Amino acid sequence: MSPLDVLRSVPPLGAVLVLAAAAAALLIDAPYVHELLILAVVYAQFAASWDLLCGPTGLDNFGHAVFIGGAGYGSALLGRHLGLDPLFSVPLAAVAAGTLGALLGSLTLRLRGPYFSLATIAVAAMGYKLSFILSRYTGGEEGLSGLRPFTSSVGADLLVCLALLSLSCLAMQAFMRSRLGLVLRASSHHEDAVMASGYDTAAYKILAFTLSGTLAGLGGAMYGHTQMQVNPDLLSGGLSVMIVLLATVGGRGRPFGPALAAALLILLSEGLRVFEQYRAVIFTGLLILLVYLHPEGLAGSAWVRRRSARRHLAAPRQAGEGRP
Repeated sequence: MSPLDVLRSVPPLGAVLVLAAAAAALLIDAPYVHELLILAVVYAQFAASWDLLCGPTGLDNFGHAVFIGGAGYGSALLGRHLGLDPLFSVPLAAVAAGTLGALLGSLTLRLRGPYFSLATIAVAAMGYKLSFILSRYTGGEEGLSGLRPFTSSVGADLLVCLALLSLSCLAMQAFMRSRLGLVLRASSHHEDAVMASGYDTAAYKILAFTLSGTLAGLGGAMYGHTQMQVNPDLLSGGLSVMIVLLATVGGRGRPFGPALAAALLILLSEGLRVFEQYRAVIFTGLLILLVYLHPEGLAGSAWVRRRSARRHLAAPRQAGEGRP
């Protein structure tokens, strides 16, 4: 697939939201608004990276926070003890998270059904516990604070996060539409037939796990340097479950769907702070309603499918009109 084809697959709403957030960073002098948008962008990165593995394969990873928190702490420690700038510590932490993904993938992806999910929960629980056991390095319950931001202003940090998210989503979209993504999707339906065709499905899944961990780690490091602190919540089971919910509402197997849904729902959650007493009830009820109305996710809803079908039908027609 050519880069132009990948760009054409970007949902118009996604492009509009990214441009709107960039305009807000450049034109609006409101650090609070910038902070909210950064939070939305970071959660979009979390949800999209989860979907890279779990969307095409149909697996359920309930331990995604181990990559997020691991990279967040890793980048913080690299900056604190080695004095590395985020320009270097963030990529290194993301690569370390990807390496962890490859290791966990090789150990857990041979499990099927609920056993894989249980294994990921156990790994995440171990990571959360280690953040307290190794409190000498991780700061225990207080975590690590005073992290160096990407830039000197919140608005510029927002632009950095938007650029990283956009590149990540484009890379994930290219991966999904490549032969690698096709093999993963096929293996979720009939893995034995795919293996009989000569494909090592385990190797493909490990690669997807590695990429998913890398991009999740990138999101965790982004969170740490934009919030200037990391704590055990980044490794908690609650965060992993939230990511699964956001990605499911967005639509599995469609990188832009989970990213857009996560960004919009996180902004909605922050907006519900005016009803703080009922915030959790309202937000949870809304998630349940969306899952009930759109079991295949918002990106897989009938309205979106019809628009996508019209776009695909219009493309050959336009190409034919240009012929002599």
